[in-house]
Amino acid sequence: MSEVEKIFKGLCKRFNSANVTAERSYYFSLGEDEKWTVRITKEKCEVKKGKNEEADCFFKGPAELFLDVWNGQHQLGPKDFLTGRVKSNNPMLLKEFVKAFQKS
Repeated sequence: MSEVEKIFKGLCKRFNSANVTAERSYYFSLGEDEKWTVRITKEKCEVKKGKNEEADCFFKGPAELFLDVWNGQHQLGPKDFLTGRVKSNNPMLLKEFVKAFQKS
């Protein structure tokens, strides 16, 4: 199991519904092989491998960068998006995603 897969499979254990303001779906395309859809509501978190729906927010970038961000070794900034290293249709929703898996 890849590091990315371990993170996605463990998301529901980290889910903090108190930090969810609205129902959202997220699609992550990380490198060539890692494709994940995460749907969060005020009640639950669902994680599925692959692209399962038209997401409210997508994140496309290298798996290594995602791991660095997840592990706190890199903070996404405007340069990441402007250079095309990372693509997202709604970077502000990415902040909501992170918040949903943080401790209060």
